[in-house]
Order: sequence, then C-alpha cells, then structure tokens
Amino acid sequence: MPIAIHQIFYDDAQRRRLDPAFIPHDNRANPDPAWREYHVFRTEYRAGRVRPGMVTGYVSWKFGRKTRLRGRAFVDFIARHPDHDVWFVNPPWLEPRSFPNVWIQGEHHHPGILGLARRVFRRCGIDCDPERLRQREEEVLFCNYWAGTRRFWDTYMAFCEPVRRCLLHGLDAHDRRLLHSRADRVIDATYVPFVMERLFSTLLSLRRDIAFRPLDARPWYAPARWLPRRRAA
Repeated sequence: MPIAIHQIFYDDAQRRRLDPAFIPHDNRANPDPAWREYHVFRTEYRAGRVRPGMVTGYVSWKFGRKTRLRGRAFVDFIARHPDHDVWFVNPPWLEPRSFPNVWIQGEHHHPGILGLARRVFRRCGIDCDPERLRQREEEVLFCNYWAGTRRFWDTYMAFCEPVRRCLLHGLDAHDRRLLHSRADRVIDATYVPFVMERLFSTLLSLRRDIAFRPLDARPWYAPARWLPRRRAA
C-alpha cells in the first residue's frame, strides 16, 4: 500500500528543516491557525486528497526534533507492519503511564480542559466521561504524529467533526472564553488544539475495532516496541 506522509511548514525557515522522506505541505497561507494541524486534516480530507488504497498522514515540521526519528524510520515501520488502520509515534520523552488518560494529563498542563471536554462530549452525544476514561499506554498519543488508511480517516473525521461544530457554535459564554484563552504556560495557543489532538487517543479507546500500531521512539533509538490490537470478531 502506498504511503504518503506530508510534513506541514508555516514559514521558509521551517521548510529548510523538513525531512526528505516526507512530502512538504505548504501551510503558510493557513487562514485558521488556532486549529493547528486539524485545519490541515479537515481541508485535505474534504478536498479528497486522502485516497482509498493509501496510507496518509500530516505531521508537523518538528517531527524529527520531537521524536528523534528520521522520517524514513516511520515510513519503513508502516511498510513492515501492514494490515492495520493507523500507525503513530509519540515523542520519546513523554511518559503515558504518569496519567490514567490524555484528559487528566491535559488538566495538569491546561487547567479546565477536563471539564470542557466533559461538557462538549455531553453536547455531542459522545458516551465518554473524560475523567473516568482508562487508557492503556499503547493507546495514548500526545501529538498529531500519525498516518492512517482511508478507513481510519473516515472514522476519525466522523468522530471529530461534531466536536469541531460544538466548539464553534455550541458553547455557552463561559466555555467560549475558556476555549479561546491561553491554555499553556509555554506554548502560545488556545485550548482548541489541545482538545482536538486528544480526540485521536479517545477514539482508539472507544472503538475497539480499530487496528492500530504504535512505534515506541523512547531513548535511545531503541528497537521499536509494539503491542498489537486485534480487530473485533
């Protein structure tokens, strides 16, 4: 199956630092920067550029710096392990076991995100209490470093779009102020991208029929450790 992983850049300086194994994706004209990578996901999916019979991904220009992996290692990992729906890699310095799920981890770094997610899920009809969600380590992803089949993309977008609509049109005044306030002490970003990037792991925990394969990039360039997921019968 062909693999097309695109690497997003926002200015000329970033373009010079892209990985040659990835396809440059020019996002300098992004009209919706608050949504970060999800804007690219949605735009490309709706434009029909996520095609059947391919593995497609869109990762940030920081992929190599954060994962300590070359792009070719990720592409080769996918090629060696076919018959899955989605493949992903976390930055090696992250420790998923420190928190029971991505939302409680988010509350530690972005205060208020847990309650916001609970209210958004309720309004969207998503049967998930983000405080009670229990995730296995291999289900956790704290960034957008993933690539998937068209089957996965269809499932992912169907899950994310009601959340997007709720964030745009379904919040009360209090939650709108929270959503558009600064969410992190270090990163200059609102709560929007931190909500959207956690939907990936939430989906894996709720949908047991998704076959996924994580690549463990933890130090120091150790062999990939993986834990397979069988499809539901």
